[in-house]
Amino acid sequence: MKNTLLIRRYAKAFLEFAIENKMTEQGLADLELITATLNSHRELRNILSQPFLSKEKKKTIISRIFEGQVSDKTLKFIMLMLDKNRHEIIPQILVPYRELYNEYKNIAEVTITTAVKIDEPTQQKLIWFVKDKIDGKVQIINKIDKSIIGGFIINYLDYQYDRSVRNDLKKLQGLFDENLYIKGY
Repeated sequence: MKNTLLIRRYAKAFLEFAIENKMTEQGLADLELITATLNSHRELRNILSQPFLSKEKKKTIISRIFEGQVSDKTLKFIMLMLDKNRHEIIPQILVPYRELYNEYKNIAEVTITTAVKIDEPTQQKLIWFVKDKIDGKVQIINKIDKSIIGGFIINYLDYQYDRSVRNDLKKLQGLFDENLYIKGY
């Protein structure tokens, strides 16, 4: 719980910093790059977590890796996190930052899960199922999950609309699991 609050605070602070410097989109892109890099390179995460390595060395390593790749202001914020010994939560602030960013920009993130990739017109038709719950712009995330067999699942915030074949089969299985035989007739 404490880490979650800490991560959210840093994400909020970074968004406020990004708004102040008019770089919200750049901040999101920078965080995505930094998070992808840290998540894909275990050695880098291990180096950053070494207690015997000075903060200055860690800052030099991060600076050499990301200088020219991310904005100087984002790098400055990351250096502040390293100063505060918060290197372990750097990749974790992306998700809450994106949520806060979407809220700030009034963007609704809708996830459509299908068994196969669907085209843009089909995505727009499926958004109709949640359109009355959405204010603002819609950002569609299309996930592919072959286990749903067919149909689609739409997720928006806590709302889920499941019209997948897998869900229909589960409902049918529940009906067949019921013993409808009544003794005595």
